[in-house]
Amino acid sequence: MSWDAVLEAAPRVFGEPEFDFSDGPFSADEASTVAELESVQRDKAALCADEVRLLARYNQLRGGVENVSEEIGQALKWAPGHASHQVVMAEALVTRLPQTLSALGRGVIDWAKARAMYEVTRPLSDEDAARVEAAVLVDAPVYYTRFQRKVRYWVNKVDPDGAEQRRLARRKDRCVTFTQDEDGEAFLGIRGPVEQLYPAYVRIDQHARRLKQQGDARSLDTIVWVTVPHTTLLGVDDKPGELFGVDILPAQVVRELAADQKSTWDEYSTTHRPG
Repeated sequence: MSWDAVLEAAPRVFGEPEFDFSDGPFSADEASTVAELESVQRDKAALCADEVRLLARYNQLRGGVENVSEEIGQALKWAPGHASHQVVMAEALVTRLPQTLSALGRGVIDWAKARAMYEVTRPLSDEDAARVEAAVLVDAPVYYTRFQRKVRYWVNKVDPDGAEQRRLARRKDRCVTFTQDEDGEAFLGIRGPVEQLYPAYVRIDQHARRLKQQGDARSLDTIVWVTVPHTTLLGVDDKPGELFGVDILPAQVVRELAADQKSTWDEYSTTHRPG
């Protein structure tokens, strides 16, 4: 199947705008307004970096006593849990991820990306976290989804054994949830292995598209595109694979998919650059 066909079948990656501001043209007032918005975004990022440094500084001045979060929460009108999380994250950004904090202060990344860097690298040692940070920030993706995916890719790459352990631990969290909402609506959620749930999502998505096109006789067969280094399948190393447009898959997962009799594999030679 061609890449064009795969792109047509797979749902669009969320979190990226469909409109390109470079298409223009704009009036002088419109262009000026957009420029001001960009400046505000950079200023917001810089203020977030200042807040992080001040939180970490206060924590250090207080010697990391147990009630620091309560003191911060009372002063800033934050709930105790939120205050505790902010103080811990600030300390990590200052000590473990200084380049991320620097990029935030310069407006190169926003607060959401800095938080993603912190959260995804938490299981790593300080040394491995620094390796991930350097690899991601050298060419940081503009949009959050791709940024987070690149961080996950490098976390799995620098710590493949840990990635497999975390994958197995997360399997215990599989569940189905139901929440009743307002106006006769409800939410049904499923948590489980991405390589199993994504094909279900693609099938539902294609079915919805088909219903919108009356008389469309296209097949609902779903193709899930997984790429994996051949060295991983041969057991030479534990490089991760990738579920097209969705997530990074640990080496053991793609080996299990390869061993599944229902899987069909084709060989391609590619050069992969995450992000």
